Amino acid sequence: MTNESIQMNSSRPKTCCHNKSRSLFLCLLILLLRAPIFADEKTRDFCKVCHGETVQDFLSHPHSEKGLDCDTCHGESVKHRSSQGNTEPDRIAAPHEVPGLCGACHAGKGSTTIQEQYSASKHGQLVLAMERVRAPHCGTCDVQHSMREAKGLEAQCKRCHTQLPASCAATPVSTKARISCANCHAAHLFAAKK
Repeated sequence: MTNESIQMNSSRPKTCCHNKSRSLFLCLLILLLRAPIFADEKTRDFCKVCHGETVQDFLSHPHSEKGLDCDTCHGESVKHRSSQGNTEPDRIAAPHEVPGLCGACHAGKGSTTIQEQYSASKHGQLVLAMERVRAPHCGTCDVQHSMREAKGLEAQCKRCHTQLPASCAATPVSTKARISCANCHAAHLFAAKK
């Protein structure tokens, strides 16, 4: 280097690389100190800004009580959260995808899984074939974000099944079920119990 180039460089403002390192270190330290706060935040805390009522309903749902959160079914949906609703969540299950989504966790008891029972039912066959005829899926009865009351479940059945056979109008054999339809019909197969 020549003396001239040294003099030209000396005219620049002097910045110490230690100051940049110190700033970077302080930023990292602040982020690390905030990390436990971010770790404690649930996805629902981000979601409730726009979906307050849905999140409030979900807090009383057994899924929430078992530690599941919005991202369990919808993915992290970072783009959705930062787009002010202009981008869809990572996952929204279409009706024919709901049985597979629910069936991934809800296997059921016995040799036949809940998903297999539902798939064999008339309702399941319509939904899985993506027929134009609307038919119930898991979320119709066991609402994803809140639990449907027994009267609401029966009302849901009666939306399509307006003409019930005489056997359904008779006094149920047992009243142990949450809804009268379930006294005779299996929950996921919807066929009359034998």
